[in-house]
Amino acid sequence: MKPFLIACTLSLTLALPAWATDENPLQSKQSLTGISEVSGHGSIGKPGHKGLVTRTIEVNIKETETGSMLFEPNAINIEHGAVVRFIIKNDGALDHEFFLGSFAEVGEHQQWKHKHPDIEHDDPNAVKIPSGETAELVWEFSEKTNLKFVCLIPGHREARMWGVIMVHDHLTLKSKS
Repeated sequence: MKPFLIACTLSLTLALPAWATDENPLQSKQSLTGISEVSGHGSIGKPGHKGLVTRTIEVNIKETETGSMLFEPNAINIEHGAVVRFIIKNDGALDHEFFLGSFAEVGEHQQWKHKHPDIEHDDPNAVKIPSGETAELVWEFSEKTNLKFVCLIPGHREARMWGVIMVHDHLTLKSKS
């Protein structure tokens, strides 16, 4: 199973579109509210209802001595239609965030955050996790798609703080041998 996840993660990483463009539809916006509603963004699902959660996924934030910042796990398979409660725990010394979005959306948000580092997200698909705290995000995965979760605080994504989510309708279960 591990080679499959590594292959999927590598494939998704190599398939990332180049997002280094000067044209950014968000430059005229004063906040990050509602980016998933900007023209050209595919559906990434919607906020989920806590009473309908079908799965809980714990995500730990790690800061290494070499300067890497990581989410563990960094590759997640989710069944289409699931309502997932992410519990994100930050044991690190720095504040972080967990932003869920399409690959294009993450790129646009990152560009925007670099230009406006003091503005915080006001999106239902993002939470801030201060050092030593835990945050929760409940999301309904109503579309079959590949998504990314990332910390967009300037410098954190570059320090490897991102992961992928593959939403599909054919989860492979380990056989009971």
